[in-house]
Amino acid sequence: MLGGGNWGLALATLLDNNGLTVSVWEYFRERVKELTEKKIISFPGLSDREFKLPSSIKIFNELTEITKNQYGTIIFAVSSSAVRDTVRKLKQTGINYKKCGILSVVKGFEPDTLKRISETICKELPEVSKNICVLSGPSFAIEVIQKMPTAVVVAGKNEELAKTIQEIFSNKYFRVYTHSDIVGVEIAGAVKNVLAIACGISDGLGFKYNTKSGLVTRGMREIIKLGAKLGGKIKTFYGLSGLGDLTATCFSQYSRNRLLGEKIGRGTKPETALREIKSVAEGYITTRSAYLIGKKNNLELPIINEVYRVIYENKSPKEAVTDLMVRQLKSEN
Repeated sequence: MLGGGNWGLALATLLDNNGLTVSVWEYFRERVKELTEKKIISFPGLSDREFKLPSSIKIFNELTEITKNQYGTIIFAVSSSAVRDTVRKLKQTGINYKKCGILSVVKGFEPDTLKRISETICKELPEVSKNICVLSGPSFAIEVIQKMPTAVVVAGKNEELAKTIQEIFSNKYFRVYTHSDIVGVEIAGAVKNVLAIACGISDGLGFKYNTKSGLVTRGMREIIKLGAKLGGKIKTFYGLSGLGDLTATCFSQYSRNRLLGEKIGRGTKPETALREIKSVAEGYITTRSAYLIGKKNNLELPIINEVYRVIYENKSPKEAVTDLMVRQLKSEN
């Protein structure tokens, strides 16, 4: 597991519970020290509860440690902005990654290139292009750790690898479906975070269910429009990685992206709100990526564009809502 954030640790715990040998590489030494000494997973700002990290999971800081064991699957669970650097570090270890399954559980785009995460990995490791999968769906780390029933999808071109990942992750509380549309699954998982920020802004402004339901429904169309343009299959966006993840992220108290939007809607500056939630909110970075992809492809994405203007151009959230509502009237279809 490359990445010792709570999502990576939740999946590491799940795999450990399933009887697999799991190790976690974490870039920050302080984080490694904390996890090694305390063996605790905590969720600042989301829950007062702490969860025990299995003692059988090894945590290390030096990536060369990865060569000391035979790993069947390497899982990327770092932030989107750290993926390329992590791949380059992995290449330097001398590990025979060609014999490993590669899985990404990262939801976002690479900020500089606007590439999907699997594209970024394959750009650095072209040999694994047919041996990479992505896992996505409505799956908050805290609920996975609590063993609440969860359903996700694993998508990839290699059907055998996808089925293997399906088998090693699945158990009584975590169900995995296979999928072939890696493009659609990745885009859905990334862009839904932008809509979660929009819904959070709505919450912060004091709006209720009419507003949020409209944002989710119209936002879904924007995800489909952007995803289809980049090669995703429309049907994919109505599945777990699309509609499923979108509704969970937009309505849940656990969503860091929704919480970020809520703070902004209440008047907190975006940079300050990011510091206050004390964890990574991928939607902040993805908003810029989705906005630029839309502009590059001449797509009309009004909700995504307004979230961008609020976050990056200091536009008033109330003004953004008004501008969305008074746009030129049109048919729903």
